[in-house]
Amino acid sequence: MKKIVLYLSIVGLLVAVTSCDEKLENWYSATRDYDGRFVVAFNCPENLLKSVIVEDGNEIYLYNTAENKANDIWLDDVFGVLPLKSNFKLNGTSGGFSGTGTVDNIKSKLFILNDEGKYIEFSAANRSDFPVAIAAGQVCNGIQEYARATLTEGKISPGGATSVGGNPTDGILLKLTLHTDNVKFVSVEVPEEEWENPLVREFEWKLKDGSNSPDASKDEHWTIKGYRYTGYPEDL
Repeated sequence: MKKIVLYLSIVGLLVAVTSCDEKLENWYSATRDYDGRFVVAFNCPENLLKSVIVEDGNEIYLYNTAENKANDIWLDDVFGVLPLKSNFKLNGTSGGFSGTGTVDNIKSKLFILNDEGKYIEFSAANRSDFPVAIAAGQVCNGIQEYARATLTEGKISPGGATSVGGNPTDGILLKLTLHTDNVKFVSVEVPEEEWENPLVREFEWKLKDGSNSPDASKDEHWTIKGYRYTGYPEDL
């Protein structure tokens, strides 16, 4: 009986290993040479106030797309320093690569020019600071910050970095140009049922369709440099 139990146990182990292998194959990433969680510094000569050092613990993620194609990655600025999330198709290998062209940034933000001549983020929280609209069809200037991104240079160096905790790990270097557009906002009348005072018409700002205008003078050139996170708490 003991021999039978041992035999069944071995069979069960083989089945378990096979199942694990099949699961790993299902999760295979065609961009495994790029994929990872990286702790990085951000530096930009045109925007030094937003530059940060690696010790601040900011991170980016590189990962495959849902289609899981080689040389087709997402680059995601996790903490929104830039902010940036773009899908890049790449030329080259992980040891030296670049994007095939300029791509959209789905984390780009809108800003509106307020009455004091300052750009403020176009969000519900800042609504009280927007320019005052007293009729429909008024136009106001604004920008769409980092509407697009160009990956000009990239490199992942196996074993080429040391973490802030002193552990050896892979290094990463990325150079990007972030493009900001000039835009227009137009005032529209708020539906009557939403007026605070039923006798006073209200207006709000909407992004004017088709108003995006690229402005090369607003381009920013960013360098992202750091290391692959090791999993050790001292390296964040």
